[in-house]
Amino acid sequence: MAYKIMVAIQKGGVGKTTTTVMVAELLAASGRKVLVLDLDSQGNATQMLTGESIYKNSGKTIFEAVKEMNPKKYILSPKENIDLLPSDDMLSQFDKYIYQDKRANPVRTLYNALRAIESDYDYILMDCPPNLGGIVLNAIAYSDYIIAPINPDAFGMDALERFIDNVNETIEKGHSKAELLGILFTLREKRNSLEKTIGTHIRESYGDAVFKTEIHKRARLKEFAFAGVDISTKKDLKLSSDYIDLVEEIVERIEV
Repeated sequence: MAYKIMVAIQKGGVGKTTTTVMVAELLAASGRKVLVLDLDSQGNATQMLTGESIYKNSGKTIFEAVKEMNPKKYILSPKENIDLLPSDDMLSQFDKYIYQDKRANPVRTLYNALRAIESDYDYILMDCPPNLGGIVLNAIAYSDYIIAPINPDAFGMDALERFIDNVNETIEKGHSKAELLGILFTLREKRNSLEKTIGTHIRESYGDAVFKTEIHKRARLKEFAFAGVDISTKKDLKLSSDYIDLVEEIVERIEV
């Protein structure tokens, strides 16, 4: 049965998609079978993994998979050991869909649609949109573990507190048993003294819940969104060093 991990926080521009895709790439390179769920209607994870426009898959996305309760029909295999349920902007209608017919438990919609394929994978990774809407609540209900990436600044700290409150509320209502796998500092700038101060405060507040690994700001990481990732090249492998450390830490926290 797969380990299900969502990468989420209700703040944009913190590297959720890059983190999801890089972790998927490195897990796949280690021989693990990975499924990526693109739960963001922007479709950035889809574009990064396929190298194609998200509209190439219109009408054949995770939204259709959920509505038909038939995910296998819509799974793509863009890379070795990586499968993908793609997204496009129609996924923005997900909240309307799950609430329109007064489902008994709308936050379990994703779980009910995907549970049949869990045994096909070692890891299922979810790239989530920067909000606390129905699709994120569904991801919390479906997940075993949560990675919360933040830039350690004042805005990131506030977003983290609100996000954890929402996770805890979902768990308390009996919808989820997800655990916080770790808080991940992203886009770190070594010379930024304010980030260092806030980062220290977050580490003191959350202790071991914060990953030891930090993702540093690198220009090439932004290019991944357009050119894709090729960790077989020396250049990309070197720039992926932070993520290599992160994946080792993830595996240690989950599998050991």
